[in-house]
Amino acid sequence: MTDFAIVPVKSLSEAKRRLANHLDPEERRALVLAMLDDVLSALGKSRLFSETHVISPDLSLERTARNHRVGFIRQKGAGLNAAIRQAMRYLARSNVSSVTTVLADLPLAKPSDFTELVRISDQSPRVVLAPSLKGGTNVMLRSPPNLIKTSYGRWSYAKHLRAGQGKNVPVYSVSNPRLSFDVDTIEDLKALVELDASRRTNAGRVADRLFGR
Repeated sequence: MTDFAIVPVKSLSEAKRRLANHLDPEERRALVLAMLDDVLSALGKSRLFSETHVISPDLSLERTARNHRVGFIRQKGAGLNAAIRQAMRYLARSNVSSVTTVLADLPLAKPSDFTELVRISDQSPRVVLAPSLKGGTNVMLRSPPNLIKTSYGRWSYAKHLRAGQGKNVPVYSVSNPRLSFDVDTIEDLKALVELDASRRTNAGRVADRLFGR
């Protein structure tokens, strides 16, 4: 039995468009790549997952995945839910005991955060969620992988929570400030500069450079 992680990423030309009034395309690209590096580094150092796969329509990210020694799946459909469903179908070829979906814009995540989330229970079936500060789902572990429907979008945390409760299985919610912090707006980016004062993360260094102009 194996535990897999999925990291979905938009095309770099489409990612973080809410920052378009503040950052040019190259700056947004640099930020997205830095955050992805941070997430993949934390996942790799956690040594929790048999395999990790990036799924994206952007083939340029295959190099990033390869640099972190993780798999790459080329996304065919549009949208986050379609990406995750495609990755789940791909992983169904293996004897997968759990799949953990991790969004790619969690720059503060540490290996220990994923350890806490994964090891909160070894029961199966189970659902483990790390909500965002904005009502979304930043990390979701499902065991077995298709236990509940993928419902990313507005208020996805509540949707995933209700879906798990509706299955009458253990549902755990992890309150972790690093896993709850994602970057979508200029306010988030400014907060990253403050929260990562030591510039531990790649994204923190990029944000510092952008605001240091």
